[in-house]
Amino acid sequence: MRVELTDQTDDSGVLQRLNPVSKLIAITPVMGLLMLVTDPYTPLAFVVFGALVTVVLGRLSPVDYVRVAAPLVTLAACFVFVYPFVVSSPGGVTSEVVASFGPLTVRRAGILVGAATGLRILALSVLSLLFVLTTNIESFLGALVQNLGLPYQIGYSAMAAFRFAPEMQSDVETIRAAHTVRGTPDTDGIRNRLYRMSRYAIPLFVNSIRRAERTALAMDARAFGASNKRTHYRTHTITGVDVAFVMVFWMLSAAIVLLLWELGALGTLCLPQ
Repeated sequence: MRVELTDQTDDSGVLQRLNPVSKLIAITPVMGLLMLVTDPYTPLAFVVFGALVTVVLGRLSPVDYVRVAAPLVTLAACFVFVYPFVVSSPGGVTSEVVASFGPLTVRRAGILVGAATGLRILALSVLSLLFVLTTNIESFLGALVQNLGLPYQIGYSAMAAFRFAPEMQSDVETIRAAHTVRGTPDTDGIRNRLYRMSRYAIPLFVNSIRRAERTALAMDARAFGASNKRTHYRTHTITGVDVAFVMVFWMLSAAIVLLLWELGALGTLCLPQ
C-alpha cells in the first residue's frame, strides 16, 4: 500500500475532514453484520457501496484506489477458486455436482460458500480502506485520546512508534547511498542480500537507539506522565457533520439490507451458538 494514500495530507475530501472516531463508529456495525452473513449478495452490495463512498467523499483517484484494492481482490478470488474444491455439502447435505476434473469435484455448495466467503473478506477490506485511506494515524490516535478516553501515555507512545517506521525506511536509503559512495556493490542474490542486511543492521540499530533516546528526552522535558490530563495542539471534537455522516451511513446501509431482504437475496445470519 502506497504511503501517499495512507498518510493523507490533502484535507479537501469530506472523509478527511471528519473526526476519525466518527468514521470508525460508522463502519463498525456494518462490518459486524458482514461477518455474520452467509449469502454473496450482501457483501457484494457493500463492496460497491464502500468503494463509492471512499472514492467520492474521499476525493481519491479511482486508479490509485483500484491499485491499492487489487491485492484484496486477488485474495478474495483465491477463496472463490479454492472453496468449490474443498466444500462439498452444507450442513451435512450433499449438494449437486457442477463439474468434475478427474479426482476433483466441484459442487454447487462450494461455489456459493466460496463466493460468499471471498466477497465477505473483500467487503470487510473495502470498508477498512474507507477508514485507512482517509485517516491520518496521528489524528486517529489524538481522537482516541480526546474523545474515547484512551490514556494519553498509550496514545502518544503509539504515535511515536508509528513515526519510527518511515524514518527507518529513510535511514535504510541513506545507508545504502553511503555504501554506494564508498564503492560497496549493491548486487542481487540471496547471499548478497543477507550480507547487505548484516551491513545495514548495526547502523540501523545505532540510529534507532539515538532516535529513541531523543524521543524519551523530549517527552521527559514536557513532563510526560506527570499529570492525568494534557493539553493538545490540535483538538478533535464530534461535530454535527460527524453525527450526520454516521446517521446517513447507517441509514444507507440499512436500506441496502432491507432491499436485499425484499428481493429475497439476503441469506440467513450465521449467529454464534
